[in-house]
Amino acid sequence: MAVTKFSQSKLTNKEELSKPLGLTRTAPQNTPSAVTSVLRSNTNTPQRASFTPSAYPGAGSLAMQAQKAGWQGVAARNPNVVPAAPNQLSIQSRTVSDVQYRRFASYIEQQSGIVLGDNKHYLVNSRLSSLLLRFKVSTIDELINLAMDPGRNSEISSAVIDAMTTNETLWFRDTYPYLALKNLILPDIARRGKVPVRIWSAACSSGQEPYSIAMVVQEQASSMMHVDPATTQIVGTDISPEMLERCRQGMYDNHALARGLSAERKARFFRPTEDPNLMRIDDRVKRMVSFKQMNLLGSFSLLGRFDVIFCRNVLIYFNNQTKAEILNKFALSLNPGGYLILGSSESMTGLCDKFEMVRCNPGLAYRLK
Repeated sequence: MAVTKFSQSKLTNKEELSKPLGLTRTAPQNTPSAVTSVLRSNTNTPQRASFTPSAYPGAGSLAMQAQKAGWQGVAARNPNVVPAAPNQLSIQSRTVSDVQYRRFASYIEQQSGIVLGDNKHYLVNSRLSSLLLRFKVSTIDELINLAMDPGRNSEISSAVIDAMTTNETLWFRDTYPYLALKNLILPDIARRGKVPVRIWSAACSSGQEPYSIAMVVQEQASSMMHVDPATTQIVGTDISPEMLERCRQGMYDNHALARGLSAERKARFFRPTEDPNLMRIDDRVKRMVSFKQMNLLGSFSLLGRFDVIFCRNVLIYFNNQTKAEILNKFALSLNPGGYLILGSSESMTGLCDKFEMVRCNPGLAYRLK
């Protein structure tokens, strides 16, 4: 069986990035796109395919990074892929061994608090496979060995933790927390005359939650009882530096924008870019939000106090002892009468007694006693 070979070309300068790239017989005969740019035939070695930046008009750096990641994902999932360069290693195993899984599960829980359990081998395999080619490692077991020595392999350790802790998100997820914020929480804060208003989005992933919160504040600013967007401070935190960089850029592709964002909000709070596939968050929203790296297992003291904390769909990954510790630290981080919003499947029953439940119809919130 023929074995397809891949090589990854180096992107050296702007001239190379903007150079037109022709399609060969292996590419579809239509407008070039991220898919057709991933695999292109090399005229000198017809059986070798290489990653090249898209020739799609207006493709920006973020789009090309996405294409590069897509190429790596294709390569990682293809069992016939071998590196084209002789000094690169072939991928020998994308399956974590039982012994290594147990070691890695303990390591990840220690580093991030996430409990993998006894049957999540598939999750480790799927999330770490794409890192093998990136770091020229032939097996997942070897990758884990390197990651568990962060003193020598800090980049690998960081990438592995990023891969295991990064979760997908969307705009205005579950809807009810944002209705509670608009109809109950913000009017209550406004009646108390609190200035500035501080809101924390914990484990904010790629930024949709804190930016959604900022949009709600903007939308209710014209009501009689409102919180001033100009004096509202929203802080998004995450353990992943890569996710935080995406947040700060405030750039989202059409796929991300289609997940939970109405056409009205898209038109009001986003602006077009030179790339037709990307839009940027409006400056009115962006300047309300700042981002910081934080591990929820660490101290919260440097963040200061908040009036509202969103920590949604995060506690489900921790054991009960860690959940209780985090909830009690949230209580210490809230101003008197402050609110905590958890995920719809999360509860603090038996874990923390410093909050009272508030029914928002729909949904629940927790107010500091």
